[in-house]
Amino acid sequence: MGKAVRKESREFYILTFPWLAVFLLMSFYPMLYGLYLSFTNYAGFNFDNVKYVGLRNYNNVFFDSDAMYALGRSFYIGSLNVLFSTVFGFLIAVLLNNKFKAIGFFRSLYYLPAILPITAVGLMWKQLFASTGVLNDFLAWTGFQPINWLGYDHAAMSLLILLSWGCGGGIIIYLAGLKGISPELYEAAAIDGAGAFRRFRLITVPLMTPVIFFNLVFGIIGSLQIFAQATLLSPNGGLMGVPIRPIYLYLVHTFQQIFMFQRYAYGLALLWVLFIITILLTLIVFGTSRLWVHYESGDRKGG
Repeated sequence: MGKAVRKESREFYILTFPWLAVFLLMSFYPMLYGLYLSFTNYAGFNFDNVKYVGLRNYNNVFFDSDAMYALGRSFYIGSLNVLFSTVFGFLIAVLLNNKFKAIGFFRSLYYLPAILPITAVGLMWKQLFASTGVLNDFLAWTGFQPINWLGYDHAAMSLLILLSWGCGGGIIIYLAGLKGISPELYEAAAIDGAGAFRRFRLITVPLMTPVIFFNLVFGIIGSLQIFAQATLLSPNGGLMGVPIRPIYLYLVHTFQQIFMFQRYAYGLALLWVLFIITILLTLIVFGTSRLWVHYESGDRKGG
């Protein structure tokens, strides 16, 4: 190893050490300590008599009907959220990739919801969904009956509307990917007689699959961690509120177990079950990516 290489390696480790130290002390160690506590009877303030209880907490997770219901609702709402945000976000990004007047204004408008505080967004949409809110006022003005947006029948749809409204972060990533596609490809296809839809299907979609794959992975991770949006739509409001059953999600149940009932070890077991499920789903997406993710350089597919 040459002197220059050793110097470069030394500089690399010096520069990355602060981040690595913070990660080990503030993230990795607490995560492992939480894993240990999930196998104990830890209840928050009983450090003097913490005892190992084996897999009891994890068994309780799968025999907890509320936890399994909340997990099912998280899968249902999360899968729809990933579908809507991926499809609509991609299509909106394609539209925003065109050149027309005030394009910068529209790009900012679609990105704005992604940077607003979740609490403000949740409270705003709760007011819009209220029985005397703007949406029902509009329905009454157009001659339709008002809808109980936050009731049992429509709460899940209302939550999905709230979540889809904030898909601007994904749109920005799609736009970056679209800007990376060479215009010469579209020009060559147009010369060969390919129409707009065919160019979109044969050029845009295949070359955007790496970006779609990226957003899909992060969309799955984020959708399984939905908490604040559902809680803020609860009847009693606030982060301590309990949503009605259609939007009673897994992290809501975990929060209730830890902070309302002081079942800390059980709550940690709930979190580790979610972590394992997230890892498995991510591995499945990575494993199937070679079948549908295409790269511009060479004929290699994802993986």
